[in-house]
Amino acid sequence: MSDFGEVPVAMDKIYRELDWATALLVVGMSGSVYPAAGFVQVANRRGIRSVYVGLEEPLNAGVFDDVILGTAADVLPGILGANL
Repeated sequence: MSDFGEVPVAMDKIYRELDWATALLVVGMSGSVYPAAGFVQVANRRGIRSVYVGLEEPLNAGVFDDVILGTAADVLPGILGANL
C-alpha cells in the first residue's frame, strides 16, 4: 500500500522486471512515497545502476548512483542516447 492509501498495480511484474534490469531510471519523484521510492533500494541490492532525473533532489537521493537535476525535457534526450 502506498502513502496515498492505494495498492500499486502489478507489483509482482515490477519486481520481475527488476530481476533482469541493468539500469533503473527514475524521473521526477519526491522519494517519499512507498513502495515506488523503495525500487531504487531493490535495484541497489541487485547491482542495478540507478539514475534520478528531476528538478529537485528526492528525499532518497543518497541511494541513487547518479542524481541529475533539470527538466526531463532537457535531460532525458542526452541520457537515453547514452549507455546507462
